[in-house]
Formats: sequence, structure tokens, C-alpha cells
Amino acid sequence: MLTELEQRALALIDDAELVAWTQALTRINSVWRPELGLGEAEAASWVEARCRDIGLETFVETVQPGRPNVIAVLRGAATCGDEHPLPVPAPGLRGATLMLEGHTDVVTAGDPAAWTDPPFSATLRDGKIFGRGANDMKAGVVCALAALKALRASGARLRGNVLLGAVCDEEGDMIGIKHFVARGWADAVSAAIVCEPEENHLCIEQKGVMWLHATIEGVMAHGAMPLTGVNSAYPMARFLQGMQALEEREIARHGRSPYLGQPSITPTILRSPRPGDGEAQKNVMPARTEVVLDVRLIPGQDPDALAAQANDLLRAAVAVDPRLKGTLEVIEVRAPTRTDRAHPLVMALGGAFTDLTGQPPIHGGVPGSTDGTILNARKGIPIVTCGPGDIHIPHHVDEWVSVAEMSVAARMYVLAALRFLGVEAA
Repeated sequence: MLTELEQRALALIDDAELVAWTQALTRINSVWRPELGLGEAEAASWVEARCRDIGLETFVETVQPGRPNVIAVLRGAATCGDEHPLPVPAPGLRGATLMLEGHTDVVTAGDPAAWTDPPFSATLRDGKIFGRGANDMKAGVVCALAALKALRASGARLRGNVLLGAVCDEEGDMIGIKHFVARGWADAVSAAIVCEPEENHLCIEQKGVMWLHATIEGVMAHGAMPLTGVNSAYPMARFLQGMQALEEREIARHGRSPYLGQPSITPTILRSPRPGDGEAQKNVMPARTEVVLDVRLIPGQDPDALAAQANDLLRAAVAVDPRLKGTLEVIEVRAPTRTDRAHPLVMALGGAFTDLTGQPPIHGGVPGSTDGTILNARKGIPIVTCGPGDIHIPHHVDEWVSVAEMSVAARMYVLAALRFLGVEAA
């Protein structure tokens, strides 16, 4: 049952403003275009302006030229009277801190002619906003902003703080959230809601990922005289067969997560010759073959042990000839995440969903990685991925987001903050 304060705060969410803000932010093209030096700067400036209008302590940090992070804080009652500016790193905040996290970059729109409406038109039709990034994840960022505006206007004396992180480059190497962590902001965060499009489901697990780059070097030769060289393709084939068998063993050992399904090992790039090794020619046996493997992890798997097994398989593949050389590089590891269903943030969000919709919450998992993966892996922050938007629409042509889901999401964030942090009596 909603308290009087909760009802007052919820009434401050303006659905027309949610639509207008989402349209405005979606109309800003924030695809990273390095050849033009264009990225998230304009979208970040829009978010910054809204934060300052709301009355939040607001900070902009440049991660790379044209790629800023926006960080804003609504102080709890224990610190709202402090006159000094918020210190960086953020541990100067007293009490618990709930983070609302989103990103300002979007993926390419592809061929604009393939879209029903121009990709950045943010057309409103049939209760949906259409546009690149509307779903992933301009709407989620706007819902976080609207929740902060309502919380501040409600006069609630929160026992902790709410921190907004609108970061760059989630769709790439996640340099934005890594910079956020390196700067010390994450040190103050007790738990985080990652506002990615999940149809307002409570996603409490995320698959991890490990990218491996394997190279086998042989000796280049004429295709008509292969015995004068050493073919790198056949040992690479043996290595890939070994990796497929390793995938099968991992599935047998770890089974299926109820939220994430089974683990996987997927070759995504296979090249011979490699870039820089000359032109591909049908009568030339290249010296080198390379492969990139996308390894998706579920909770319980050990990425270090998997990388060691992959290295053993590569060594075995090249052991047939002393002229062969194999090298394995771990490009990056993002560990899988799991937050217990009984965690206070999960309970707060679940109760909010039920109070707003009359339905029990739906728990789920995220098949890819998000900025929350970095928050959890590097700082142990419990995360729940929960935001408006059809789960299957991101990166598609005619991307859209439901206005009804946005309305629920913004209100979920308000109730979750009030209940997770608690409120002091007036």
C-alpha cells in the first residue's frame, strides 16, 4: 500500500514531459563517429541541462574528446545541508547511495531509407516513440531524470543519496563506466539500477563475456607447392574443434541458468591472411591465421580456467610441427553477475512493480553485458537491470519504446529509491 509521501511523489511524474523529453533526447544523434569527432557531447549537454534545471549537483567529466560522462547527485537528508561541493572521489557522501545508470551513446541507424520514419525523428505513433536510441536507451535515461525530479520536488528526506550516471560508450568498449569507476564515483554506490530496456522486468543475472584472440603462424608458400611451407589453417581448424568440444563440456558441467540459458564459445572473426599480411590470393598459402572467440559466461564459470584450457588446446594444435607458433591473447573479461532475489533493491523494485501494475514482478536475465557488468566486477556493486523498452528491439530498424512502459519505469524508480534508502520523518 502506498504511503502519503509515495503518492505525492508519484503524482509529480508528468507523463507528457516523459514523452517530450524522450523525443528531444532521441532526436540528438549520439552515434560515435570518430572520423568526424562526433559522439555523445550534445546528448550529454542535454542531460546536464535537465539535471541543473532539477537542482541536482551536476558534474561533467571528459572521458575522451567528444565523449563526456554526466554525473548528478540528489543528496539525502544527512548531507543535503552541506555547503561544500561534492568531493571527488565520491565517498564524501554519507549513508547509502542508489545509482540510476544509463548511457548516452546509440548504435548506427544503418540505411535511413530502411526506416519507416527518419531514424532520429522520434515520431510518436500508437503509444510508441520511434527512433534510433529511443529504446536503447534514451527512454531509460529520461525515466531516471524524471524520477529524480519527482523525488526532489516531493520534499522527501531520503536517508541516503541518489546518483545519476549518464555515461558514454556503453555500445563500445565501455570507457565511460570504466572512467566513472576509476575516478572513484563507484566507491560511494551501494546498489545500482541499470535502466536498460528490459520491459520493466527485474533482471538479476547478466551473462559475462571473455574475448579471446588466437593466432597461428606457419610459413607462407605457393599453393602448388604447400610442402615448401607450413599451413596455419589446418592447426587452426584443430584448435577450433577443440574449442567446440570445450563448449560442450562447459554446458554439461554448468547446465543452463534459468535466466540466461547455457554458456557458449563462438568464433566471430576468422581470417587468413590477417590484415597487414598482404593481399589474399588463391594461389598463395598465407603464413598466419587468426580467430576471435566470443565466450559468453554464466555464473559459476571461471574465465581464468577457461583461458588456460584454450591456451592448452592451442599449444596442442601447433605441437605437430616445430615451425608452427601459436599465441593466445585475452582481449577483455567481463564476469557474469548475479544479485540475490532477496536483496533489498530487488525487493524494493519488485514491490514497486506490483503496487503500480497489480501484477507480480517478472525476474529475468540479460544475455549480453551492460555497464552494470563493470560496476559489479570492479566494485562488487549489486545491480538490477530494469527499464522500459521491448527486450528484442535494440539495434533494429524502426526501433521503438512504449510510452506506457516509460510511465511505469519512472514511477518504479521513485518508489525503489524511497523504499531502498528509507525516509526520515519530517
